[in-house]
Amino acid sequence: MVKAEDVHVLGVLSLRVFLEGELVGYDCLDLSSGEAFPLARLRDVTEGPGWLTFGQLIYSFSSTGLERANRVLRLSSRGLGPGTVVFVDEFGRLERSGSGMYPGVLEVSGSLSRGGVAVFACRSNLVGVVEGMLKDKVERILRFEPGEFGALWSLVRGILGA
Repeated sequence: MVKAEDVHVLGVLSLRVFLEGELVGYDCLDLSSGEAFPLARLRDVTEGPGWLTFGQLIYSFSSTGLERANRVLRLSSRGLGPGTVVFVDEFGRLERSGSGMYPGVLEVSGSLSRGGVAVFACRSNLVGVVEGMLKDKVERILRFEPGEFGALWSLVRGILGA
């Protein structure tokens, strides 16, 4: 488990993957182990089995990567409590449809009653979906824009008493 300024940090972050200076996809960073693994790649970059497509999205998704991300989120939900923040990056169109990391997201949202903070990253058109999923499970929901990480982190530390 990562510990930052007396805060236990769990969950997953999406890391951009570049090839020759061009964005070709995302890896998933397991915040409990520090290990990264493939999550999504441009459709024309992926080859072989194990890559799933979804509608008209330009990315293919690693079935193994999604399984692992869900496992990380399930384990993170069990560790959620006072002094802990769980990152879910990102809640996207797959999750809105009940696919992708949705099973892990549900476990994290269901564990919030034990305390701690969950930070969900999503596109602006999915904020309402995430808020709807959380509204009966949390005391308050706060919105932050990209680039406001300093303010977000300060608030998280304050809520957790760090």
